[in-house]
Amino acid sequence: MKRYSEMNQEELQEQIKLLKRERRRAEFPSQAEMLERKIWMVKAYLLSPESFPPGQYEVEGHSEPFELRYVNGVMAWGKMGDEDEASFLLSMLKPKEASSTAAEKPS
Repeated sequence: MKRYSEMNQEELQEQIKLLKRERRRAEFPSQAEMLERKIWMVKAYLLSPESFPPGQYEVEGHSEPFELRYVNGVMAWGKMGDEDEASFLLSMLKPKEASSTAAEKPS
């Protein structure tokens, strides 16, 4: 199996469809959560790291704002609250200006 970083956009989209089907069939909540995280990972490879300049972002599943400092691959690194350093997948970030709309969950 190819790594996500080696897949083209079509292959990544197909992988997302496959993971969503698996998630719907998951027998346990922990299985569904693991598959949801994989979906976030694949979606991150569909994004351009250059589209995420340093600044304030909202993070899916978190109420505190995230201060993005830099991007390394598909990971955003910065600070959230009082933590020294935190990292999240790019696909989990929403610019702070979009705070009036709900963050998109993988469907």
